[in-house]
Amino acid sequence: MKFECFATTVMGLEDVAAEECEEIIGAEAKPDVGKIFFQADERQIIRLNLASRTLHRIFITLARTRAETLEDVYEAAREVDYTMFIGAGQSFAVKGERHSKDKPFTSMDMAASVGRAVIESFRERAGVRLKVNLDQPDVQLYALIRDSELLLGLNTTGKSLHRRFYRVFHHRAALQPSIAASMIRLSGWRREELLLDPMCGSGTIPIEAALIALRIPPGIGRASELALHKLKFIDEAEAREVLEEVESEVDLRFSPRIVGADASPKSIEGALANAEKAGVLRAIRLRVGDVFKLREWMSEAPDHVIMNPPYGIRMGIRKIREFYERACKSIHEASPEAKLTAIVSKPTIFGRALEAAGYQVTAKRQIMYGRLNAFIIMATSR
Repeated sequence: MKFECFATTVMGLEDVAAEECEEIIGAEAKPDVGKIFFQADERQIIRLNLASRTLHRIFITLARTRAETLEDVYEAAREVDYTMFIGAGQSFAVKGERHSKDKPFTSMDMAASVGRAVIESFRERAGVRLKVNLDQPDVQLYALIRDSELLLGLNTTGKSLHRRFYRVFHHRAALQPSIAASMIRLSGWRREELLLDPMCGSGTIPIEAALIALRIPPGIGRASELALHKLKFIDEAEAREVLEEVESEVDLRFSPRIVGADASPKSIEGALANAEKAGVLRAIRLRVGDVFKLREWMSEAPDHVIMNPPYGIRMGIRKIREFYERACKSIHEASPEAKLTAIVSKPTIFGRALEAAGYQVTAKRQIMYGRLNAFIIMATSR
């Protein structure tokens, strides 16, 4: 059975997520604000949850309509038949998000209204009052309203997919893995090429690159935790079958050339722990190394440099400008032919540093990284 679905992702990277979705399940995906829309059957939903690197949560669309008032929200939610998805003995919860300041109700008001509608709808159809459990529900519903459009979804994922299973060491400025994977896709890197992250921190970019190179789906490390296993319509035998299919595509025989370095020994120690947990330790060379002295320790020029340099929020403009200038100069001198991809919060300062070092910016896109406006910048040598 085909379901109308949507999936959340990083705002500004919706087209990247749509492209990946199409590759994984072979269905057209349409980008929207912070999400994508597509159709998928049960097997495709399971596969997406296991294999996607750029999506956060995957939902089955239960309602998509205009809503101006809480009554509109309630009526739309009450029309849905939940008996296909929720068992009579299961509990549920609703998370609400309101992104329309003109609405005279809060996200919590909306969640409560949907909750009442679910209880009434289920009782009318099954004669049972569903239990609410806000802490550990069996089934999670999501209600979003933006510009008077109400979107009601059934969460098939649970905790966001960007919370990778391998994160045993948490760097204070670690890059979100879904952004790292998107940057790698945008860079055009191929798994045969040498990739360098000269400021790798806890190793997110090298690890995501290694997972891609070895074709290890990031979701298999937490497959048993996915919310879809508690959904009434999911066939567990089919879920195991899809997991086995995805696992069979792993290519551990391939030997990628991926290097991660950081000036902090503690960060490299943490990156090694994360890489080991991810099962890609042999696929990455992690070492202590100063980005300002690349030529002293790089034995081979990389084809791609992909990095998450300091944003400079606490450094001040002068210090971050000097840092960017020195780093870009060192990278260009050590690898003048490499394509560079970076995420920064001060694109003008970073862009000037690139130009001073001999680069030309080829692309720039703005994304929302939590509450921070960030920019992914790509550059090549002039």
